[in-house]
Amino acid sequence: MEYTGSQYIGEYVDGRMEGEAEYILPTKTKYVGEMKDGMFHGQGTLYFPSGSRYDAIWEKGLVVKGSLNSPTWTHLERSLRAVMTVEMASITRPRGLSRTIGIAF
Repeated sequence: MEYTGSQYIGEYVDGRMEGEAEYILPTKTKYVGEMKDGMFHGQGTLYFPSGSRYDAIWEKGLVVKGSLNSPTWTHLERSLRAVMTVEMASITRPRGLSRTIGIAF
């Protein structure tokens, strides 16, 4: 994860991000919630630098149910097809392979 500029605060199980955590992206967007097998999984919230927040239930990195609370809308958040990918390297993956998490709004 270091090469992406992201910061992970939480625990690892078998070398993968797992449990309650904070994941801060290079864009300063922050995820606070549950992780499983290196992905957003369970209850979690994305906090955007604009002050907006996206509360969701996640399953294997994808939103199952969510709601946006936004005092101000940014261009990315207004887009109906906005997709944010988070490239996450796992120390268990050989030769620099990475896992991508898709977050669809």
